[in-house]
This record gives sequence, C-alpha cells and structure tokens, in this order.
Amino acid sequence: MAFLEIENSEFNDIQEFIEFLEYDKKGHQLPSNLQVVATISTLKTIEDYINDLIKYGFFIEKRYGKLLLISKAILNKKIYYYTFFDNRNNVHLFLTIARKTDDIPETLFDYIKRSGDISNLWITPKIMKELKDRLTDEYADLMITYFSAKRTPNSDIPAEYRPEIERGIQYRGDDGRLALEEMEFYYGVMPKILEIRLPNGVAFRIDNKGIITLFKGSFGDIFKIIESVVGKLIKIKYAIEGSSYAIHRVGTNNQFAHAIQIPWSVIMPSGMKLDDLAGFCRALSDEEWDFTLLESALSKEESFFSARVIDNNNSSSFDIATTGKRMDIYPIEKTEIGSYIRFYEFLVETVDPQAVVG
Repeated sequence: MAFLEIENSEFNDIQEFIEFLEYDKKGHQLPSNLQVVATISTLKTIEDYINDLIKYGFFIEKRYGKLLLISKAILNKKIYYYTFFDNRNNVHLFLTIARKTDDIPETLFDYIKRSGDISNLWITPKIMKELKDRLTDEYADLMITYFSAKRTPNSDIPAEYRPEIERGIQYRGDDGRLALEEMEFYYGVMPKILEIRLPNGVAFRIDNKGIITLFKGSFGDIFKIIESVVGKLIKIKYAIEGSSYAIHRVGTNNQFAHAIQIPWSVIMPSGMKLDDLAGFCRALSDEEWDFTLLESALSKEESFFSARVIDNNNSSSFDIATTGKRMDIYPIEKTEIGSYIRFYEFLVETVDPQAVVG
C-alpha cells in the first residue's frame, strides 16, 4: 500500500523529493521505522531502470516523474517501495515500511542479487568507522545505543588483547559510544551496525548493507549521511567502469580471436595468505557470497594465484589474480557491478578489512 501522501506531484530532482519528505514529516508524519536502502547502478535512464525492475518481477504501480511506486508479490501479499532514480551519480533510493528481515531480502535483495546492473551501497567497516568518528566530532552529545562490531583474524588493526583472535561483538546500552571506543582500542574491532541518536532529535540505525532505519527526526539529515557515504564509495564504481574487455581479431584473415582485459584492483595491506587458499575457496562458496571458482592455478614459488570466478546468482564471471597484497579483477564480456561489489565486500569481510580499491 502507498504510505506517502503524494497525490499527483512529480519529482524530477532528488532535492525536490527530499524537501517533500521534510514537509511530509511535519504535515502527515512519515511512518515510524521507515527503511531507506541506497543502491548504485550502471543504468543510464529512467526507462532502463523501469525495464530492469519489470524484468525481475516488480510491478510499476504509479510514476511521479523520476519517483516510482513499485510492488512485488511474495506469499500472496504485495511489498511496496518508493524508489527514486537519481541520474546524477546513479545512486537510487528505495523507501519502504516492509520488514527488514523477512520482506526486504525476498524482494529487493533478491532483485539486487540477480540483476547485474545494480548493487546495494555496501559500507565497509573502515567507512562505517569514519562515519561514526565524523558524527562524533560534529555532535558532542551524540549517543550510540547499539552496535555490532567484528574483527577478522588476519587484521592488522591494533588490538591490546589477543590480536590473532577473530571476534564478533554486539552491545546495547546508552553508553555505547564509550563502549565502542573501548572495544576498538582493546580488541581491535570495527563497526558493522550502529544505532545513533543525534542531539537534534534524529535517531536511526545504519548497517553495512546500506540499510538505514529512520526511527525519528529529519529525513534531510539521513540523506546527508547517504551522500557522505556515496562520496567515499563512488570511486569503487569508477574503478569498475575503468576496467574493460574486448576481442581483437588477428592473423592474415582475422581468423584468431585475442581477448584484451584491463582490470580493476584491490589493495590488501594485511595480505592474502596463499597457504590458506582452501579456506578462501570455502568461504567464497558460502551461501552469503555464492561464488564458484573455476580454472584456478597456484604457483607457490612465485606466490601467485589466479582463477575464474562465477557468480551463481546471475551467471556473470570474471578472472582474478593475486600475489597476496593486491588482487586484480579482470572483466569477461559485460561488466557486472553487482557481482564486483559483492566480491569486494567478500575480500573486506573475510580477507582484509583495510582493503581498498587501488
């Protein structure tokens, strides 16, 4: 069902929509626990976006310029979203009152996994920490009431106690800000989920999948946070778009095909341990990531590993090659941004939380 009082308005600029939501918050009260999901795509026009949504099972209920009311049926019920196509940077917002654990994975995340042209705006632990630190500097009375944090076993982030141990920590309390600082210092963890209360009345939850739950306060403040995260993540998209794949015909009669691949790269300061490739391959095939490795090759003398990676969600593929500190990702035919960003997420989550695009 529609949950915004839009009537016959049209929105062709994201700021127009944000201003409407600010007004709507005062005039009609936005739903509590509004879920905001930011995504990034390679789709160039609103028509391309609509066609992609329809292809993967969404129904266009109504169009308000670049804002769409869409739905998808699961278990004999419809799940509704408003989504805005922002062609400034190809970052598109989804707003919903659907349940985060049950409805969103079966509808929106299913679409994101299967479409190669869109990805959730995944937030690395490093960027999450930078966001937390920036807001803490900006708001002296900021409160963190819940956090989930993690440490990978091969992390080079300093830790006072047992730095070799993998850790996962969840904490709820009004002293969460101080508790997280202590956990960061003593146990070397980095945040994945934060629940924050700002002194201006804004209260929200943000997680590493790019889902923001607005509990209370101004939508404009939430959009500023999304914009700041986009500014840090957009270079991943640019790096991916800078890679390429082309077939050149060679020979006197052009009888031979020669593939030219230009990769994008991920720098891993902690390094990938090539003596634990079995663990790397097992983790990559886990249900959370759902990749398959083919045509792998390992040279221990040269500390070199290469393989072809298949995304089991959409059958896209790419080649990888690494000497431990750097992973080069080579496209095969069409570049699939969703598969690439999920693979980058895998590297950060399981290999090196400090990994950055090179």
